[in-house]
Amino acid sequence: MNARPRKRRSSAPRERLAIIGAGHVGLVYAASFAELGHQVAVLDIDPARIAALRRGRVPFFEPGLSELLEKNRRAGRLTYSSDAAEVLKDARMAFICVPTPSAADGGLDDGPMRRALQAIHRRARAGRPIIVTKSTVSVGMNRYIRDLFRDRQVPVVSNPEYLREGHAIHDFLHPHRIVLGSDDPEAAAAVAKIYDGIEGPVFMTDPVTAELSKLASNAFLALKISFANSVARVALSTGGDIAATLRILGADPRIGAGHLRAGLGFGGACLPKDLAAMEHLARRSAAPYELFAAAQAVNRDQLQHVLDLLLAKLESLSGRRIAILGIAFKPDTDDIRESPSLALVSALLDARASVVVHDPIVKMPTGAGGGRAVVQRRSALVAAKGADAVVLATDWAEYGLLSLHELRRAMKGNVLIDARGILDPVAARKAGLDYTAVGSTDR
Repeated sequence: MNARPRKRRSSAPRERLAIIGAGHVGLVYAASFAELGHQVAVLDIDPARIAALRRGRVPFFEPGLSELLEKNRRAGRLTYSSDAAEVLKDARMAFICVPTPSAADGGLDDGPMRRALQAIHRRARAGRPIIVTKSTVSVGMNRYIRDLFRDRQVPVVSNPEYLREGHAIHDFLHPHRIVLGSDDPEAAAAVAKIYDGIEGPVFMTDPVTAELSKLASNAFLALKISFANSVARVALSTGGDIAATLRILGADPRIGAGHLRAGLGFGGACLPKDLAAMEHLARRSAAPYELFAAAQAVNRDQLQHVLDLLLAKLESLSGRRIAILGIAFKPDTDDIRESPSLALVSALLDARASVVVHDPIVKMPTGAGGGRAVVQRRSALVAAKGADAVVLATDWAEYGLLSLHELRRAMKGNVLIDARGILDPVAARKAGLDYTAVGSTDR
C-alpha cells in the first residue's frame, strides 16, 4: 500500500460516470463529480424518485446538496433515469451506491448490491464499465464482483466513502483520504484521476484492505463514543467532571477529540450496522470480538441511563408529559435511521408517558410510536409547554440558543435532561431548571 498527496490540477480529462443508487451517498457523489466537470448519469429503480429529482426535489436534507444538484442539472452535466441501459450505455465507470443494511446474523445484507451488479452485468462490454464500489460491503465483495465479470474482463475497484451526513459536500471536497483497492493498478489509477482537482492523500491498496478499512473506521468511531459514555458513568460515581476529562483526553493527538463525547449514544445508518458487521467478521474469522460487542452493549444501555435519570427526578413516568427536542440521530440531517431519540420516544411510550416532540427538520414518521399518539409541535418552546420534563436529544444549534427562562416558564415541571451536553449548567439553574447533563457530575 502507498499513500501519496494530491495536488490540484485543472486540465484532467472528463469522464462519463454512472451512479447506481440515488440515495444519500449516490446523490452527493453525483453532484460533486458533476461539479468537477464530469458527465454524470444517476440510476435508481424508483421511478417516483427519479421524477422528483428531475423536478429539483431531493428526497432528504443535506446542506447545499439541492442547489449543487440543480446547478449541474441545468448545466447539462447531470441526468437522472430509471433505465439501466440508458445510464450505462457510454459510462466509463459505474459507482455502486446502494444500501447495504444489517442482515439477521449481524453481517451486511448484500442483496441490493448483487441485484445492481446483475443489472450492470447484462449490459457490460469488454472492459467496460469499471465497477467501483462506494457502498460499505462485506469483506470479499470485490473478489465476488471480479469473478462475476470475469467473462467481460471488467476491472473492479473498491473506493469506500467516508462522508458525514450534514457535512457530505465538504467531506467530498476536503477528504482526509481517498482509498482505492484493486488488483488492477491501471483501473485504480483511472479512478484516482477522476478526483483530480481534489486535495487529499490517496491510498492505493488491495481490495480486502480497502473493504476492511471502511468497517474498521466506523467501528472505531463507535468505540470512541461508547468509551466516552463508559467513562461518564464512572464520573457519576467518583465525582469527576466528565466534560473536562474528555477535553483533556481529546487534547492528546494520539487520542483526538473527534467522537469523544458522552451523550445519548450513536445512531444513523452507518455506525450501528458497521460495528455489528465488524463483530460478525471477527466472530467469523475466529478473532477477538468482545470489544465490538461491548461497545454495542454500552450504546444500548445509554437509553436506560436517560430513563433512569428521568425516573430519579419524576419518581414515575406514567402519566408524565415529556418533551423530546430533536428526532434526527444528529444535527444537520433529517436521517432518523437508528435514531436514539426515536428509541427514547418508544421507551417513554412503553412507560405510559405522554410524549411531545420537536425537530427543526424532521417530521415524526407515521407509525414511529407503534400506533400510540405522539404530538409534534412547531417550536421547542411550544413542545415544552406544560411538560414535566424536557430531554434535549439532538444537538441542533438552535437548541443551544434557547432562552432558558422562557423554557422554564413554558414548562409545568422543571426537569431538564441535556443528553448532548450543549447547554450552560449555571444559566439553566439560574433559570430555575433542575438541570442534568448526561455524563456530567455538574448536577
